[in-house]
Amino acid sequence: MLTCSTSSSFFNVFAKAQLRLNFFSAGFFLALLGTLGLVFSANAQGVVQPEAAKSFQAAQDALNAGQAENAIALAQQALSTPGITASERPVIQRTLAIAALQAKKFPLAILTLEAMLQEMPEGTPAAQKIPLIEALLSASDQAQDLSKLVTWARIYFKLEGGNPSIRPVFIQSLVKLNRHEEVIQEVKEKIRLDEASKVKISQNDLRIMALSQRQIKDEAGYNSTLKMLLQNYPSKAYWAEAIARLGRQANFNLRFELDLYRILEVTGNLEDTSEYVDMASLALNVGLPAEAARVVELAFASGKMGQVSAAANHQKLRQQIQVRLAEDDKALPGLEKSAKDANTLASLAEVYTSKQNWSQANAFFGRALAMGGLRREAETRLHAGIVLFRLGQKAEAAKMWDSVQGDATAVEFAQLWKIWQAQN
Repeated sequence: MLTCSTSSSFFNVFAKAQLRLNFFSAGFFLALLGTLGLVFSANAQGVVQPEAAKSFQAAQDALNAGQAENAIALAQQALSTPGITASERPVIQRTLAIAALQAKKFPLAILTLEAMLQEMPEGTPAAQKIPLIEALLSASDQAQDLSKLVTWARIYFKLEGGNPSIRPVFIQSLVKLNRHEEVIQEVKEKIRLDEASKVKISQNDLRIMALSQRQIKDEAGYNSTLKMLLQNYPSKAYWAEAIARLGRQANFNLRFELDLYRILEVTGNLEDTSEYVDMASLALNVGLPAEAARVVELAFASGKMGQVSAAANHQKLRQQIQVRLAEDDKALPGLEKSAKDANTLASLAEVYTSKQNWSQANAFFGRALAMGGLRREAETRLHAGIVLFRLGQKAEAAKMWDSVQGDATAVEFAQLWKIWQAQN
């Protein structure tokens, strides 16, 4: 049976991205200063109590001078003044929050921003809350307070906050918290939003979802995501993973083992000597010596077969194939003349497919399908689709693969071939 080393390792190569909110730039702080300054403009008249006003002005001066630590102490002193009013408090808190962010005192920034949000009057417009939540999310990310980040991110989304940096960090936080069901749900939501905005599905999003699906052993979901990766970001590694996983399915129909090697070959994943030998042997055993001969000659030409250590065995297989090929070529005209039922016609189509005589194969497949009564119609339709693809008749090939039914393994192969055709 086919084995593939890539299948167990390619996602391990993918390091879980440590996505960060890029909020701590000079530009961000300037924007935060301006934005937070407007948050309470409708009801904040400044700090009027002399003692508090003195400390507050000193805090602002320290902040403007780049003395964040001093600004924190002075803002806290202003906040501790007895009798601070509801309109004065958020003005001072705003300065304290900005100073805490600049000083990278993230726990203090979180406490201050949360207090500001929780103390806002009922009915405060979302536009006033959103910049504060963005700052809170940034501080939570830097402090790695992931649970708090997740909680406030959900509030942010309900308020229809539009910063595109938020959702990726939110999803990555769920990953780190091992909340994989939520990861899958949120990635699907992000994909839905991206599609609605006509934005291509992110490869990183798909890989994150696949990782979470593996963690909770959601095999069906993982396979579906892998197909999405194949469709949107095709790679040799993804193909190797998809093919190997198909071969490991519990309900895999062993009649299609040769098809595993065929699609490995076409995707550039037929690499090891053992794979060439196995493919040639399978083709020979199912009565397709022409395909076996092609594979062996390809392996000899590329140095995959004929090495000193196994040269005798490889040459023996080569000779066996040539003997069978000569016998089949001699018998083929008689078989064509005597072919009267659909199953025999389908067998002849398989022979011509193995010889890469696509026109003859297509003609015999067409006659077999038109006659009906095939024992293995799903297999016939799968292979007929491949022949149509080889002839460049892509639309007809897709229709043929869409008609494959009745055998789960054949249906899986048909889907993979459709994906491959769309890329080639």
